[in-house]
Amino acid sequence: MPLPDRAVVLVAGAESPTGLGVARALRGEGLTLVGLTNDPTASPCRSGLWHEVVDEGDGCPRAWVGAVRGIVERYGRTVLIPVRDDVVELVADHATELEPLVEFVLPPKDVVTTLLDKTAFHAWAVEHGFPVPHTEIVEDEAQLAAALARIPYPAVIKPFERTPQWQVVSPRHKAYRLGSAADVARIGFRLFDAAPRFVLQQWIPGTDSDVWFCLVYRDRGGREVASQVGRKLVQWPVGTGCTALATTAEDEELRALTHRLLDAAGHIGVGSLEVKRSTADGKLYITEPTVGRPNLQSNVATAAGVNLTLLQYRDALGLDLPQLPDPRPAVWIHETSLPRAMAVSAARGVLDVRAVVGGLRGASGRMAAFSATADRTPLTSELRRLGGRAACVVSGALRRPARRGSGAPATAEG
Repeated sequence: MPLPDRAVVLVAGAESPTGLGVARALRGEGLTLVGLTNDPTASPCRSGLWHEVVDEGDGCPRAWVGAVRGIVERYGRTVLIPVRDDVVELVADHATELEPLVEFVLPPKDVVTTLLDKTAFHAWAVEHGFPVPHTEIVEDEAQLAAALARIPYPAVIKPFERTPQWQVVSPRHKAYRLGSAADVARIGFRLFDAAPRFVLQQWIPGTDSDVWFCLVYRDRGGREVASQVGRKLVQWPVGTGCTALATTAEDEELRALTHRLLDAAGHIGVGSLEVKRSTADGKLYITEPTVGRPNLQSNVATAAGVNLTLLQYRDALGLDLPQLPDPRPAVWIHETSLPRAMAVSAARGVLDVRAVVGGLRGASGRMAAFSATADRTPLTSELRRLGGRAACVVSGALRRPARRGSGAPATAEG
């Protein structure tokens, strides 16, 4: 493979739509884009934007750093952009070793730990007076039982980190909504066989369209360079899933809250804050920050003209940061999740039709998870993958004998 005579960006997490979105945010900059991934067969890795896709190995820090070292030996000076939490943690843990190899902008280790560790963040947020719902962290069955007795219902339970074991037993659901303590027994698998720690959190009243977020880039000095407020309109699975449709929005209260929180934490680089506006009292409650990386809906900002990834790349190299244009209304669409999410939301009477129609009709900027005008291979690959999975499910259902009297599992589709 010929070595490129241009700047190189290493996207760590190329297997995800988030990683693909980073590549698309930089596609017009004349850069060489290299993907580092834990799944080279994933649909986003099929994009023609990648000069090379590199397998990160067995996932251990030593193998990961070794893969980065090999990329730098081939390409020279490289900017690293992580797009997964585990990579953010790894880079923070090994910053001293990585700094001579790659350029990156990431908060210091203590800031990463405070904002990324759910236990540390909840305690820190309460101490600093930030609005967070009642949250419990549990590490065994006894702690879970005690927390289930204390938490107000409804509540949500989710793994502290989505482990490979969790992805096997719960590929669709990142969380489960509980109406009572008894619902845990109906989830369908033993929780602690799937992950070592869980977050049990009070449910905030509202629907998917009550979830808002603020995307931010703060330079190495901690100065906020750009931000974009957005609103989720539909999630999949409904209620506690990932973004299926998001739109740009305006909310000065959220913008100010995000600025205060990241200021107090000492955050630099790209990040965001996600909140839910309670339909019970109208207040904003923090559901989670995203630390040192973009997330699934970050490209609604790119579609609006607020290219946070470009700022991150240029800041990493010490280049002047461009003056961004005034943002335009935009939407971000997860094209394979959206039809299912809208159908289920409508059937349950929780679809905000006016917000969905308004967001789609008013958008002059659009980006999607997999598809792009000149880069359709990721979408066709993902459709083939989903088609194969559906065929396996149908085949298995036809071969499986009918069972009577089985209890319905708790669902994340609030």
